[in-house]
Amino acid sequence: MAVPLQVQLIEAFGAGVYALTLASHADLWWRRREQRSHAWLALSAFGALLVNLTGAAIRVAPAAYATALLGLNMLGVAVALISLYELAEAIGGKRPGRLARAMEAATLVPILLLPVLPHAVLLAALYLTGVLFLLAAMFRAARHARSGDPESHVIALGLTFLFTTLLYDILSEMQVLVRVEGMPVLGFTVLYLAAARALSLRYEREHRELLELRGKLETRVQQRTTELEAANQRLEQLSRTDALTGLANRRCFVEAATAYLRASPARLLMIDIDHFKRINDTHGHETGDAALRAVADALGRGLRSGELLARWGGEEFIALLEDADDAGARAERMRAAVAATHLQCGDAALRLSASFGLARVARGGALDASIARADEALYRAKREGRDRVVTDTAGSDAG
Repeated sequence: MAVPLQVQLIEAFGAGVYALTLASHADLWWRRREQRSHAWLALSAFGALLVNLTGAAIRVAPAAYATALLGLNMLGVAVALISLYELAEAIGGKRPGRLARAMEAATLVPILLLPVLPHAVLLAALYLTGVLFLLAAMFRAARHARSGDPESHVIALGLTFLFTTLLYDILSEMQVLVRVEGMPVLGFTVLYLAAARALSLRYEREHRELLELRGKLETRVQQRTTELEAANQRLEQLSRTDALTGLANRRCFVEAATAYLRASPARLLMIDIDHFKRINDTHGHETGDAALRAVADALGRGLRSGELLARWGGEEFIALLEDADDAGARAERMRAAVAATHLQCGDAALRLSASFGLARVARGGALDASIARADEALYRAKREGRDRVVTDTAGSDAG
């Protein structure tokens, strides 16, 4: 019997859709093999293409090939519908359980029994199993959609449309409804378009999530970097600051003074608290620490902008003053400020004093040698009775 042109065109259209779906998603799966959805969609399209081609061949092939072609046709039905179930699970991020796998294997049994059992019985069994898989795929997709997966919602709509078209085709074959050619082709075409759209939505969502994650990671990295930079700055500051007095420490002073002397001459002032060991031994280390802080505060009030005061070590301080004729007078005022400082120790007030050694440093002068001269002047102040300023008489450190 001749096949109507309308049917031939529909079958040709269906074959083109299935082949295109098969080729495109097989290629996508090959490029992204971790994406199982592409593999199952390609396999379902292969099954639908097999059904399409063998259905057309059965109508024109000799009777001798009828059983073999029918077997291939049934295989195509099984592959297409089982793959749709696997597709619904894969898009939902799940894998079928052991029972589902066993049912998938059982679907192939009617095909193997074709040579020995009536074809009508085996076809009925296969179609019943296929319908069950299609319903299971619809159920799983709807369940994943209710769990908040938007791509599964699209797949559920496509499966529902396919089920409707297949049901209509069956009822029209039974002459319950008006016959409309190409309903299964329409159903599979819409389903495959829906599946492609669902996968596209999945990639768009994953891309957005990756961008959001990247933004969050970049923000966290930036925050962490800022925190580390701040911590490093604090560590650098701590490494250059005396923790007790808050003044610069020896390292910081040497670096700053060396840089200053490259460009300008200066006056170097060494200061030592008088009888500091006696203060510690008599009144305790807490009083000694308070004395260090009080002296540091008194000395700091005598500095001008750009000058530097540091704790040199123990009860010693060092200052770098600008090179001016009033350096000696300023040193004397700083001595007086220390002498005016009193610490309350119980009911008594502890008077503090310090000895000072002053030396001039020429521009580019050696810092170590200048410190030695200022230190020598300091010890002269100690020997002469303490609580005084002694100026180095050797002159500037010219060589």
